[in-house]
Amino acid sequence: MKVAVDLSFIRPDHTNGGTESCIKNLMAGWIQQGVVENFLFFIHDDIYAEYKGIFPQCQYKVYKCRGNHKMRTTWFQTFLLPAWVKAFNVDVVYYPTYTTGYYHNISVPVVVNPHDIQFKFYPEYFSELKKIYLDFGYRHSLKKADRIIAISDYVKGTLTKYYGKECGEKIQTIYDPVNFDQRNEEKLELIKIPYILSVSSIAKHKNMITLVKAFWRVCHEIPHQLVIVGCKGNGMEEIYDYLKERQLESRIYFTDYVKDSNIQWLYSHADLYVTTSFYEGFGMTPIEAMGRGITTICSTTTSLPEVTKGMAEYYEPANDDMALAEILLRVLKKGSKNGVRPDKDKFIEEYDKTKIAEKLYRLFEELI
Repeated sequence: MKVAVDLSFIRPDHTNGGTESCIKNLMAGWIQQGVVENFLFFIHDDIYAEYKGIFPQCQYKVYKCRGNHKMRTTWFQTFLLPAWVKAFNVDVVYYPTYTTGYYHNISVPVVVNPHDIQFKFYPEYFSELKKIYLDFGYRHSLKKADRIIAISDYVKGTLTKYYGKECGEKIQTIYDPVNFDQRNEEKLELIKIPYILSVSSIAKHKNMITLVKAFWRVCHEIPHQLVIVGCKGNGMEEIYDYLKERQLESRIYFTDYVKDSNIQWLYSHADLYVTTSFYEGFGMTPIEAMGRGITTICSTTTSLPEVTKGMAEYYEPANDDMALAEILLRVLKKGSKNGVRPDKDKFIEEYDKTKIAEKLYRLFEELI
């Protein structure tokens, strides 16, 4: 069996997001499973060196194309990928996202792995043109797919609701794989213990302003620093204005993206993990924290109660900074061990990257 994996969706300036982490975990899982020789990874030249450095065992086919990311991805998926499928005798094509380009025919089974349809629930974060583009892309890709993998039952339900005709009976849930490896920790300098941790991009739908407001309410009663790991997006300006008004800059540390080894260290030494997102198709970072036994706070929105297995500290609604502050204070003043302690073994059992990679591999085999 030969499976082609399309990595054309990965931008060179965004190689550590949720979907990108998912594909890295799958690649590691297939290597551990001993089946990686059955995969061929289609990848753009500008990210090839990074992936080759991390996974030298994998087979890659590299393409070069000028232009902006969306244009070159569409060109590759529509024209070059179908030709490579024939040229390299591919048996199955796996798209780790929803997008498959606008080809008319690929002669082998296609598997798509959409992660969410946020634009249906928070349209205010998208331009009219972007919403039309996304809606058309989802309808086309889901219709063309032979199998659709939803990353949670929540996502399966929303895809079925909005694209039931396209999904039909082809859709099933397979959770994203999660990396719980703690062997390669590397201390991140400038971080002071104790601290509260949140790993998230600073995009508006991630709702980080609610965490910052809640922290301001309690910061005078606790010794903790707030550490936020992730790229600075369209929610950063509001946060900066809020921090300046209240002179909180010295208590909150923004790291932008950091190495995986630094993130492992941050998880291991955090007193508490918090996610405040309005919308998550899966929610990888709270699972990473809970798989290390860290008390975790999240809202009851979208997929979060499902994937956290009822073992987090929950608050609602997601933008209620006062409700969040009450839980922060209750847990931290008594000591983080007094919060809900997740059963880390259950999370490792459910989301282990090798087990999830094996599930996908078996699905590919069934399609041949």
